[in-house]
Amino acid sequence: MATIKLLATDLDGTLVDRKGRIDEVEIQALRRAREQGVAVVIATGRMPTIIDHFLDRLQVQPQDFVVGAQGAVIARRDGSILRVLTIPRQIAEKGAEIARQFGAIPVYYTPDAILMERVAFSPEEDAYWLGKDLRYDPDALAHIDGDLVKILAVHPDESVIPQLLTAFQAAFGDRADVVQSWHWFVEAVNPRANKGEAIAWIANQMGLAPDEVLAIGDAGNDVSMLRWAGIGVAPADAAPEAKAAADWIAPPLGAHPVAAALDRFLFSKSG
Repeated sequence: MATIKLLATDLDGTLVDRKGRIDEVEIQALRRAREQGVAVVIATGRMPTIIDHFLDRLQVQPQDFVVGAQGAVIARRDGSILRVLTIPRQIAEKGAEIARQFGAIPVYYTPDAILMERVAFSPEEDAYWLGKDLRYDPDALAHIDGDLVKILAVHPDESVIPQLLTAFQAAFGDRADVVQSWHWFVEAVNPRANKGEAIAWIANQMGLAPDEVLAIGDAGNDVSMLRWAGIGVAPADAAPEAKAAADWIAPPLGAHPVAAALDRFLFSKSG
């Protein structure tokens, strides 16, 4: 087995719990991995610009890569954008139409703005989950020029999400990559925008092969990187599709899955 040189880890549901907490055990494990020369890449459905508080806690450095918007955005922590993949306006329009049919709220992401048609949870919770610079605008799409990074549909009732996901998939086919990114969210992004393709792009920049990469994630939007990496890991409480794509099942979120994966595949090999 090749030595792990890059760790790609999801954020929500893998490192961060529903209350926004990251266990100190996970932070120390990431620090130890970096000390052994491993590059740590955070790969999230959120935009890179809205997760500074998490990146600070995880000690992500200015030149470190960050993957956001399901892989549609690859950036460095210092804010420099390396790649952006967009969706045409027609996808956003159709996604918004479907969202409204299910009582969900459309959220529109451009490279420099986040617009939402109305409140989903509360202004504070919406800002936490979707972005601190979120703005409410009932006619949001009319005020956006050009293409978008992604459209997200949010519904506070988790039981509606499987139907919403199926409707998005049926409507877009291969014109967009559709994922359930969290309990209440369905997203559509560029068909080339997925975490696996983004991690492959970064690995290529670093001269690394898939078997030098360890990836860990808990949701459907993590499947592509779990499959691409030489070792894919999912927590025990991950979505079924993530566990099916994984090579190893780690302890659940509350029991330090990232630290456990590093113990098994990195630290135990290096003594």
